[in-house]
Amino acid sequence: MKIEDKILLNEIQKQNREVFKALFHEYYPHLIKYTEGFIFDKTACQDIVQNLFIYFWENSNKLEITESIKAYLYKSVKNRCLNYLRELQIKDKHRLLYLEARLNDDEPEWIDVKSIQLIKESIDNLPPQMAEVFKLKYLHGKKYKEIAELNNISENTVKTQLKRAKRKLRAQLLKTSHLNYFL
Repeated sequence: MKIEDKILLNEIQKQNREVFKALFHEYYPHLIKYTEGFIFDKTACQDIVQNLFIYFWENSNKLEITESIKAYLYKSVKNRCLNYLRELQIKDKHRLLYLEARLNDDEPEWIDVKSIQLIKESIDNLPPQMAEVFKLKYLHGKKYKEIAELNNISENTVKTQLKRAKRKLRAQLLKTSHLNYFL
């Protein structure tokens, strides 16, 4: 670690608020932009970065930073983004499984034909490739690799298309109050 980073860390460990503020103002906007490369929700990005700085401040005495502070902050925010996406994927998976189970229920009294039609229309209103990727993943249970091969695209493109599709569907379906429960 460079001597400048050692001095900064030492001052932060001494609870020097001015040094911490300077560090925050130096890296916060860059970390937000970096986070936006992983997560397409500005509020979530801000929360992740702010929580990182809170953790950094509160645990500065316990941290073992071997590289630079900058490298530590970027690695930490990347890990937090990946954890956030993992949690989001788990929540989405459970919601979709619940919705699928309810749709397959013999007596779906909670949802009417109009709601089912709205869901289908929302999926059909997605751009063609995005809709195809979404249907293959969530209606046909295909894996990323299979979808990529079927559409002659990369697995990363599949993941990006799915993230964008979920965001668009969520926005469209949230407009109808009786579907809010599932989203």
